[in-house]
Amino acid sequence: MDIATSFSSQATASYAIQEAITQLQAKLANPKLILVYFSEKYDVVTFQEALAVAFPNAQILGCTSCQGVMTEGGYHHGLGVALWAISDFHGAYGTAIVSTNNSKYDMARQALLKAIANSGRSGELPALIVLHASPGHEEEVIQGIEDELCTSVPIIGGSAADDNIQGNWKIFTQEQHTQEGVGISVIYPSCHISYSFHSGYASTGLSAKATKVEGRELIELDNKPAIEVYQEWMNQSLDDAENIIGNSSLNPLGRVAGIVHDLPYFKLAHPLKTTERGGITLFAKVEAGETLYFMQGTEERLITRAGRVVNSASNIYANEAHLNPIGGITIYCAGCMLRVQHRMEEVAQYVKSAMQTAPFVAPFTFGEQGQFVGGENAHGNLMISAVLFHKD
Repeated sequence: MDIATSFSSQATASYAIQEAITQLQAKLANPKLILVYFSEKYDVVTFQEALAVAFPNAQILGCTSCQGVMTEGGYHHGLGVALWAISDFHGAYGTAIVSTNNSKYDMARQALLKAIANSGRSGELPALIVLHASPGHEEEVIQGIEDELCTSVPIIGGSAADDNIQGNWKIFTQEQHTQEGVGISVIYPSCHISYSFHSGYASTGLSAKATKVEGRELIELDNKPAIEVYQEWMNQSLDDAENIIGNSSLNPLGRVAGIVHDLPYFKLAHPLKTTERGGITLFAKVEAGETLYFMQGTEERLITRAGRVVNSASNIYANEAHLNPIGGITIYCAGCMLRVQHRMEEVAQYVKSAMQTAPFVAPFTFGEQGQFVGGENAHGNLMISAVLFHKD
């Protein structure tokens, strides 16, 4: 079993994918699964056709990434395509996309069943699910997966992203491509895996109850316009700034996801923009009656925490025989990346060190999915999800 990555920043889709394929073929024979992370400007069909010719037996799942991607080779800003591939004689892998007029809940169930069928392991629970869907209704996607399986299988994922939040994201498999839908890969590896999902933000102690919510719009906190309460917490006026993504990236809203050793851990919702009625639209769904905490982060934490999340995944096996990572996947929030873009090379070095120089890929996504230490799969924002594949 082996894992390898490759990368190209060629401007033309055909040249870029061919360069990435050539690099990968020099490192890995007969991959069973290839994950593809790429800039919005590339033509997906060109990628599909080239990968099908080069790797006719591989299952493929591709997803756009915001303004670059990260691998063990460093932070690759701007235009580019990264391939992450796994060769595993005894393992099984399957991918699928469903893009219909049905709900995201139904699409998730259908995509899961199709991916399992494509893996050849029908009737067996996968060890891991990789999820890449178009942004929106991610909570329903996770619910659909768990309802279909009737149990909680670890999920790692990130919502497809584009460069400037203009809807130019894309996902694809060996069979189809779309802008709106649910893409899934099921993984039955012949090795141990470990995973971690963290926010890296701390509660300030300030909190309020969500008293009025509509979809992903938080309208009222403690029966007051949500933006008024949030501005008080921020000690900053946001009235003139409809889009508050940048201002809010260090101060998301947190909900308690669980408690370990009497300490709560949080899933985050990133404020997107203000609304005319004094509400705030979010990148995640909150429920009326939930207590929302005013969270705080720092640029320094955003830079170091990706490595800490990988270390956390490794520490699952701290009391067992030493297991060496042969590779991994890290999902890094696009909002966090944009906040510390000038220091992303440092982020890449922290992850590379935590991975013990093993190959990894990290797309920048518009929402992150993972499994917390308490076993809950969840969707959040401004978060990091990681999975490691270990060799005995």
